[in-house]
Amino acid sequence: MLQIATTLLQIIAFLAEHKDQIKKLILDIEGLIPTTPGSSKALIVRNFIATSLNVETQIEQAWPFVSGLFNDLVAATKRAA
Repeated sequence: MLQIATTLLQIIAFLAEHKDQIKKLILDIEGLIPTTPGSSKALIVRNFIATSLNVETQIEQAWPFVSGLFNDLVAATKRAA
């Protein structure tokens, strides 16, 4: 459980620190593959975050706790575009 909490904190910190880059990534993915389901696009961003933080094996367990925050970021990004 401690490992999940640590990974969760890393993800939240990454989203906060790189919010503008993540927003750009979301918009770039949307522009490149607009007809792809949203869940597939979210998986691309999730994998980018996991690779950036080197938490590929832990992100599966931590993501459900951060997905709401991520979904809010996606919605805000799309509204602003």
